[in-house]
Amino acid sequence: MARTVRRPVKRLALVLITVVSGVPVLAGLGMTLLKALNPAAWSVVWSTPGIWSSLILSLWTGTASTVFALFIAHLTVALAGPARWTGRLRAVILPLLALPHLAIGIGLALLLAPSGLILRLLSPWLTGFAQPPDWRIIQDPLGLSLIIGLVTKEAPFLALMLLGALAQVPSEPLMLASRTFGYGRLKSWLVSVAPALQRQIRLPIAAVFVYGATNVDMAIPLGSQTPPPLSIVLWQWYTDSGLDLQDAAYAGSILLLGATALGLISLAGAGRAGAALLRRVATSGRRAAADRTLRRAIVSLPLAVAILGGGALLALALRATSRMWRFPRVFPEHLGWNAFADSAPAAASPLAMTLAIATLVAIAAVALTLTVVELLSDNPRWTRAVGLWLFLPLVVPQLAFLFGLTWLMTRLRLEGTLLAVMWTHVLFALPYTWGILVTARAALDPRYQLAARVLGAAPLRAWWTVTAPLLTRSTLLAASLAFAVSAALYLPTLFTGAGRIVTIATEAASSAASGALHIAALYGALQAALPLLAFAVASTAGHFVYRRFGGVPR
Repeated sequence: MARTVRRPVKRLALVLITVVSGVPVLAGLGMTLLKALNPAAWSVVWSTPGIWSSLILSLWTGTASTVFALFIAHLTVALAGPARWTGRLRAVILPLLALPHLAIGIGLALLLAPSGLILRLLSPWLTGFAQPPDWRIIQDPLGLSLIIGLVTKEAPFLALMLLGALAQVPSEPLMLASRTFGYGRLKSWLVSVAPALQRQIRLPIAAVFVYGATNVDMAIPLGSQTPPPLSIVLWQWYTDSGLDLQDAAYAGSILLLGATALGLISLAGAGRAGAALLRRVATSGRRAAADRTLRRAIVSLPLAVAILGGGALLALALRATSRMWRFPRVFPEHLGWNAFADSAPAAASPLAMTLAIATLVAIAAVALTLTVVELLSDNPRWTRAVGLWLFLPLVVPQLAFLFGLTWLMTRLRLEGTLLAVMWTHVLFALPYTWGILVTARAALDPRYQLAARVLGAAPLRAWWTVTAPLLTRSTLLAASLAFAVSAALYLPTLFTGAGRIVTIATEAASSAASGALHIAALYGALQAALPLLAFAVASTAGHFVYRRFGGVPR
């Protein structure tokens, strides 16, 4: 009887999560393709000066940032060492992961600019500068500042994915075998553990590349302006009032989609070439046992990423709490709460809207994920299939399906509504909640719930009294991450909200695009504070639950 009841509920849950997640992506992508079947739109694309330079710049920044972020992520996990250090590393990475791309981008612009915090620390005593130099450090034509921003944000994400994949790979036996044969720690990791981990995180790597090549959030404060990345060109076309440019945006997004797909294929080929090279290194006979000096030098790379992230937050905080900040003063002349409070009232309405949407999105994403994860707990094949389906919004360029999805919502009279914005936010939050909760549910000992059933508890009661408390800490973590994802989303809010739903993210992006750095810093600081606050609340509640239930809940 329980099985006959469970089967239709399972089907309903699968249909619901399919409709909420992948269907909007495919529908939006289909409509973008249909709208792009316009020869006049393509003629606008081909006749735009510098369009190929923009496309090449997008692919270059996506590829370079992915390679560097992956390299630093592997080094970070390799140097973490024992399990107790990996746990501490995960605790440090999660808040960095939650920080919005846009907030980090604005902070890095304030940190790296010719009038930024770094040169202020060095001037005039070392550089001799009494005025900011005329240097193109940010928004440079080669996209180096954008690459630095992307690496700062994506290296922690890939490191977290590698830490999660460690459970699928016998890393300790592999390392022990390599060390027994006399190999150094770094080479043991690179030739024995890293290739196995690579196979487990192919989708996250693809997501990092796609975001790096197609993002708008970080490209606004850090991306080149001559030429701009193709994503910025398409964003400007779509928000233009001219219909011919809007049609060209549809065609250009398909061009970006095709180029990104080719980039992924090339990246996969480069990965195979790299694996072949590692096999040659592994069989070269060189042990590289004396690698302590090299490891001490390499640790500076993850440390540099952490310093850049922390420096970006510090620059945001200083700029948001100051009225005037003349160069080369390290600290503003009028630093304090009053300067922040003078600008804060304008942010009250966007902040309230952001809190409301992010809270509702976190509740919806966690509730849906918990339901489907529980119903599929005895079916690993379907669990993997749903996980791949949920990852679709992260491996398809946002512009390629958001344009079409916005057009569909306009026809359905949903554009500009809170429902439309929340739907698209849940779309992007589900992959993260799924990744946390499906792992936590699979790690539970099934005998706990079986004991409850033997004692006569119904399936729902057994889940509520046994499984749910065991998943409390993971649920709180997933909810805080979903909250952070929602608070950071800019393009989905801008397009499906039709400019009528104003959040911290939309205000931060518009301020950064207009060059109003003081206002952009204010919104960027608020945008960075929200995820950190969410994680602090989740961590505090999780520790309370841990003490209350004697350390059983996960």
